[in-house]
Amino acid sequence: MSKEQNKALVLKAHNMLFSDKDIKALELYFSPDFIEHSPLVADGIPGLKELVASCPDMNYKVSRVLGDDSGLVALHGRFVGLDENPLVGFDIYRVENGKIVEHWDGLVAEAEKNISGRTQLDGPTAVDSNADSEANRQLVKKFFTETLIGGDYSGFERYSDGTTFYQHSPDIGDGVQPVINFLEQLKADGTALHYDKIHRTVADGQFVLTHSEGSIAGARHAYFELWRVENGKIIELWDSIPAVPSDEDAVHNYGIF
Repeated sequence: MSKEQNKALVLKAHNMLFSDKDIKALELYFSPDFIEHSPLVADGIPGLKELVASCPDMNYKVSRVLGDDSGLVALHGRFVGLDENPLVGFDIYRVENGKIVEHWDGLVAEAEKNISGRTQLDGPTAVDSNADSEANRQLVKKFFTETLIGGDYSGFERYSDGTTFYQHSPDIGDGVQPVINFLEQLKADGTALHYDKIHRTVADGQFVLTHSEGSIAGARHAYFELWRVENGKIIELWDSIPAVPSDEDAVHNYGIF
C-alpha cells in the first residue's frame, strides 16, 4: 500500500474506534498480533476494547496526518473524554500488509495559548507534496543529534535563519533566542531536557516528527516533536513530552518505545 493509502486507513480506523466507539475497527483494520506501546493501554486488542468501553464520552479531532514509505503514520490531534481534561499530542501507527500492527502515543494535557498566542495544535496542516521529505528528515536528524542530544543549543541558530521560529510549546514564545534562553535556564536550574536516542521519525513533505527518549530532572520522558522545514531551515515546532514509566513498570510487556 502507498503512504497515502496507509494514512487513509489509519485515520479511518482511529476515528471509528475513538470517536464512533465502534470496536469493529479492531477486526477490520488491526492485526490479530497488534502490539501496543502506549502506557495508557493494558495490552493489544483486549486493552483497546477495554479502553473504548471505559470511555463512553471519548471523541477525537485530528489536526495533522503524516505518513512515509516506512509504513509509519502519525496523527496529531485532540482527545476529549479520555481523561478529566482534554489531551493533545501524537499517535504513531505502523501499517504492514494493509493492517495496523503497532502503536505508540504521547499525550499531554491541553494548555492555554502561549505568550505568542499559539496553541498546541494550530498552524499549517496541509502537507507540501513538492517538499523533499527525505532531505528534510536528514536535516532534522542532524540538527536533533547536534542540538538536543549533544546539548549544543546554538543549533537553533545554525539550522534556522537565526530569527524565525514559530513555537507551539505552551511554555515558550516565538523566536530562536527565546527557545535557547529557555533551554539554558532549565539547564541552570538543574531541570534540563536530556535526550538519549531517536527511536523513529515520520517525514512527510515539510513536516518531520521525531519520537525520542530522554529524561527531565531524572524522570523518564518520551519526546514527540514535530518540526516544520521551509527552504532548508527549521522554522516551527509542536511538541508533546509526557512522563513515561520504566518498561518494567508498564502495564504491558512490549516496552514504551
